[in-house]
Amino acid sequence: TRLDTRTFELKGLNGEEAARILTPYVFTDRKDAPGAMSYVNGSLTVRETPDNLDKIARVLAQLDRPTPGVVLHYQLIQADGTSTHDPAIADVEDALRKLFRFAGYRLLAQAVISASAQGHVEQTIEANGRTYTLTAGIMGIQGSGDSSTVRLGTRLRWGGTTLLETTVTLRSNQSAVLGNAALSRPSGTLILVVRPEITR
Repeated sequence: TRLDTRTFELKGLNGEEAARILTPYVFTDRKDAPGAMSYVNGSLTVRETPDNLDKIARVLAQLDRPTPGVVLHYQLIQADGTSTHDPAIADVEDALRKLFRFAGYRLLAQAVISASAQGHVEQTIEANGRTYTLTAGIMGIQGSGDSSTVRLGTRLRWGGTTLLETTVTLRSNQSAVLGNAALSRPSGTLILVVRPEITR
């Protein structure tokens, strides 16, 4: 039995996952020429018959896809009694005016967070002399291109208090108002907006 050795670069699976999937194709108990498999740093090396190596290549082509990521663009907006227009939030101001009845809105702070599928990240935001903690959890990414969607959990905390917590499903590059929280001055009412950008 002739054996060849081939190394496969992994795109989305880690070595352990790939080895578990490919175990049925690697005959380590073959008496005259046992197969072998090892993995390191995002690549998998297999010693097997040429036809089994071709089967492994086909399986990996189907199952080993790049893991999508998400860049989350958060905006922390203050609603107050002055009728101001802030050009930094022009793209969401119409939506804010339909949802709420405040005279004006201004951008307090922004955060850009990168996360992967099933990832969980936390970031602090400084605004009006207060430190807020923003937690984002990616629960799933579906589809591809402009029609892709992300299921996103978000929590905004100040000190030990959760100001806002919600889960939404959004299209890539769709801005959404996640909710609002009323605080004492200087912050007043805070509104949190997010726009997820799905990357491949």
